[in-house]
Amino acid sequence: MLQALVIAGMLLFRGLRRRHPADFLLSGLLFFLACSLIEHFIGFMGVYDYAREQGHDLTFFPFDNPFVYGPLILLYTRALTDEQFRLEKQQLLHAILPVAHYVIHFSIWALPDAPKFAFLDSKPGYFLQTGLDVLFYLITAWYLWQSFMRYNTYRRLIVQEYSNTGQMTLQWLRIFLYAFSAYLIFDFFFNLAGQFLALWYTGWYWLNLTRALLLYYLAATGWSYTEKSGVQFTQLEKRTSVALPENELEAVAQANSKPLFTPAELELRRTALAAYMESAQPWLDPELNLTSLAGQSGLNAVQLSYLINNAFGQNFNDFVNTYRVEAVKQKLEAPEFQHYSLLAIAFESGFNSKATFNRAFKKMTGNAPSRYQK
Repeated sequence: MLQALVIAGMLLFRGLRRRHPADFLLSGLLFFLACSLIEHFIGFMGVYDYAREQGHDLTFFPFDNPFVYGPLILLYTRALTDEQFRLEKQQLLHAILPVAHYVIHFSIWALPDAPKFAFLDSKPGYFLQTGLDVLFYLITAWYLWQSFMRYNTYRRLIVQEYSNTGQMTLQWLRIFLYAFSAYLIFDFFFNLAGQFLALWYTGWYWLNLTRALLLYYLAATGWSYTEKSGVQFTQLEKRTSVALPENELEAVAQANSKPLFTPAELELRRTALAAYMESAQPWLDPELNLTSLAGQSGLNAVQLSYLINNAFGQNFNDFVNTYRVEAVKQKLEAPEFQHYSLLAIAFESGFNSKATFNRAFKKMTGNAPSRYQK
């Protein structure tokens, strides 16, 4: 818990220095997750009993606020996937439930002990606590779903724009979302079992241990991930929505029913682009993206994306990497490249990372590069 609070502070400082909203948001998530362990921690220390003896009962004091998890996760996901993301006033709407949580808890906690315990032991008190729990699971599940949708959209967009995605795939974010989803499911069933079993502090140990492990993982991994997104999500989404073929985005196709090219123009431009890719070999540039290739081919980015999607039946990433993989296969057979390592050949062919090369090669050939070489 202490280590997580330290890293939360470090993330906050780094966010201020770099003006990176993702650091602020992850710092907040770590802080509230660490606070959620306080109740269990001080319970073992006997603080509850001591406070009660001093006339300051801590029952129902809001040490944590689970309603902040979902908003922070969604905003963190948006911050990592959009270079232009900023914290704005309308995002304060996400604070409605967290603030309501504090209002309810502080109102009940401030009651004298007798009426407070009478209310908590009554049916209205039971329904209030159960209702808050159910609302937490539903709301947090919805936020996680929205985060997954955002991440999947991001993954779909970057392959339409970039030839080497590499670190841009944000594998850390995907694991982060799966890890928190797994914890939420475990938390739900553990609390469900707690409705039927008499679990005291020792009984809740395993749930809090799981939360502590999740906290440690998020703190360590989140701190090590320092890259800012270079993707302008909204702009890319608008451009890609026009270029996608009808069967991939039917709603947008209906809104843009007029094709950018006639069938004859599409075929003519397909031939011209294929000839240019063979002669100029722009795919040898590892930094090649949709915008730069569009400038070289005399098209704008929307037209080029539409052409690649509809004439070649590929996204931009697969389209460019098809040429790179073919170049690798040819170099593997060429005598002058026999002394090159497999990775060196990949770099000579336009790839810029081993992971991107392995993924693209297996997708195009059905075999791992090392197995194909044999």
